[in-house]
Amino acid sequence: MLDRIITGGTPAKLPAHRPSRRNEIVDAAIRVFSRNGYVETIIQDVADEAGVVPTAVYYHFAGKDELFNVALHTVIVEMDEAMEKTRPEGEQSGALSLIVAAAWDWIGQHPDHARILYTHLPGTTQQAQVLRREFEEQHIQRAYVYARQTPPEERRHRTAVAAHAASRLSVRTLISMLIAIHPMRLDGGPLSRRSPKALRAAVQVVSERIVSLD
Repeated sequence: MLDRIITGGTPAKLPAHRPSRRNEIVDAAIRVFSRNGYVETIIQDVADEAGVVPTAVYYHFAGKDELFNVALHTVIVEMDEAMEKTRPEGEQSGALSLIVAAAWDWIGQHPDHARILYTHLPGTTQQAQVLRREFEEQHIQRAYVYARQTPPEERRHRTAVAAHAASRLSVRTLISMLIAIHPMRLDGGPLSRRSPKALRAAVQVVSERIVSLD
C-alpha cells in the first residue's frame, strides 16, 4: 500500500512530481488495467489507486494510451528479466525447460501483469500491439537458442528447406502454445482448478517435445 499524507485526519493526495511517483502510478495502472481492462479504465481510476489527483497522472503521461503502453512495456521487461535470471550461462542444455518453468512461476506470482499481457491486449493501442509482436518475435528467436536450434537467418546456406520450415514451425507452435495456455489458468479458466505444479511439469514436457530434433 502506498503511504498517505494525513492532514487533519483526512487522507491527502500525494504530490505529482516526486521522482518515484511515476513508478507508483505505473504500478497502480497495472492493477487497474488488470481489473477493468483497457476500455473500461479511466485516468481517475488510476489516480485513485495511486492515491494522487488526476493531474498528477497527466504530469507524467499524456493520457490513457501512453499510460497503458508504459504499463505493458513494464510488464514485458519484468517478465523478461525473470526469465533471463533463470537462463544458464554457457551450455544451454536444459535451458528451455528452465525458461518455461520460470515464465510459469512468474505469471503465477504476478497475475495482474499476466492479465495485461495475455488477456487485455485485444482492442488496445496500436503501440501495444507492436510491443506484443516484438515480445513474441524476441522469444521465438530465443527459443531457437534454448532448444539448441539454429535461427532461420543462419540457415540460408543450407539446402534442407523442409527441415528449416519444420524447425521454424515447431518454435512458433511452442510460443503460440505458451501464449494460449496462460489465460486458461487465470480467473476461473478451464485450467484454473488444476494443480499448478502438475500443469507446469506437463507444459515443460510438451515444450521439449514440440522442439525436439529427434
